[in-house]
Amino acid sequence: MSDPKTLPTGTDPRAKLLAAAGPVFARLGFERATVREICGLAGVNVAAVAYYFGDKFGLYREVFRAIRRRCQEEAGGLPGIEAVSPAGPSDVRQIFYEQVHHLLTRMLARDDSGWESQLMMREMNEPTEVFVEMVEESFRPQFDRLVETLAALSPEATPRAVLERLVLGVVGQCLYYRIGARVVRQLISAERLAAEFDVETLARHITAVTLAAAIDGKVLEQQRELTGPDDRVSAPPHGQV
Repeated sequence: MSDPKTLPTGTDPRAKLLAAAGPVFARLGFERATVREICGLAGVNVAAVAYYFGDKFGLYREVFRAIRRRCQEEAGGLPGIEAVSPAGPSDVRQIFYEQVHHLLTRMLARDDSGWESQLMMREMNEPTEVFVEMVEESFRPQFDRLVETLAALSPEATPRAVLERLVLGVVGQCLYYRIGARVVRQLISAERLAAEFDVETLARHITAVTLAAAIDGKVLEQQRELTGPDDRVSAPPHGQV
């Protein structure tokens, strides 16, 4: 069954198709999902898919676009360093914290049992042509904005790859508190979770750890102390691509 709380419904056949298609694609995947089943759930003629979306893939792609638009409307975008001008170091640090807080809040608010999350996970595990658009339109803007803010707080000689790895580390930490929630609840008592692992505290911790590595090039110093192959510290600095 489609979920009327996620995609638009009503008498509009196009909206009804979108609402019906999402759960079917999430349950069966693009290849196994059939236009006939989707149209049956939507209560529209099979020809409506070709009329409104061109073909099944056009419908599949538009489901992802509808999800992205709804998420953008509900959550807004990450704040950027252009929010304060001129921006001093303390201002930029605060912006980076707000970005981490925003990302963590969105991740913890997601319901993995919902069809939208299931559909996105299926697309990442079984990618179609939609995968590139999903990454470029949904993930890259947040990723680039985090890298940009961290670059403003790091020495100019810091390679961009180092900044990108630090930002992926931020994403990984935020993501683990969602996908590893059961493990965390087993490791930490409920009382301590409520008092010491709330969103604000976690966001401050992730921000502080990342800034401690980035500011003054500390991460580069530590990398040089480690044995093993050179970590490409000669790669282009973050100001160059």
